[in-house]
Amino acid sequence: METNNGNGNSKELALDLLELGKFYYLNERYDEAIKVLSKALKFDPINADIYYNLGIVYETRNSTHEAKDCYLKAIEIDPSLKLAQEHLDKLVGN
Repeated sequence: METNNGNGNSKELALDLLELGKFYYLNERYDEAIKVLSKALKFDPINADIYYNLGIVYETRNSTHEAKDCYLKAIEIDPSLKLAQEHLDKLVGN
C-alpha cells in the first residue's frame, strides 16, 4: 500500500472516495455512501462537492439536520455552489 505523503495525493484519494460515494448513493447503499464520503472529508476537508453529496445522501434518508449542516458547509466553502443553496432552501422551506 502506498503511503500518502503529499497534499495532492490526499485530494486525489478524496476524489476517488467521492466517486465511490456517488456510486453507493446511486445504488441506494446509503450507509456505505455516508461512510465513504465522511472518509473523503478526512482527506480533503474543504471540498464543497463532498459536503454537497453527503448532504444529498442525508436528505434522501430524511436526516434533514445533517443535510442542512452539509449544505451550509458546502456553501461556506464555495458560495457559487447553486445546487447546495437550492437544496438548503427546499429543506428550510419545509
